[in-house]
Amino acid sequence: MVEWYCNLITVRRRQFFLFTHAPSLFSFWTPAAGATRDHFGQMFRRRVTETLREYGFSPADAAAVIDGGPDVFARATDRGVIGSMVDFGKMFRHAVDHEGGLEHLAPRAMNDIANESPMNKIGMENPAEYLRQVLRHERPHNIAVHRTGARVARSGR
Repeated sequence: MVEWYCNLITVRRRQFFLFTHAPSLFSFWTPAAGATRDHFGQMFRRRVTETLREYGFSPADAAAVIDGGPDVFARATDRGVIGSMVDFGKMFRHAVDHEGGLEHLAPRAMNDIANESPMNKIGMENPAEYLRQVLRHERPHNIAVHRTGARVARSGR
């Protein structure tokens, strides 16, 4: 099972879906206008494939993080992912305000807000690079933090 989270976020009276891949925190934004439950999975798969391609991932990489369904809708359970998505939403709102509105923020720049930010849940890696490491079957930086949730020991403390 491939686990993705989705949250509906309103920014300047426009609604967006924020989709986040639970293991890597790789995320993307898409407008929510016109989305229906019947076509939700199709819309998600089209947008995630486009976004992964924009970040230089291959079709084989995309197939590793997207399944063919059936889609299961359930309550979110991983508080670390939920907290990261809340942070992404706050960063997105701030970027929109800083740039002077949504019309000044390109879709790739919207996604970079999440995917280029170091996140504590994944050992202060950025989600795009972390996903690359996971797909290449490399050991991500600070693997002990990812497995146990333990804090990295610092010398002198």
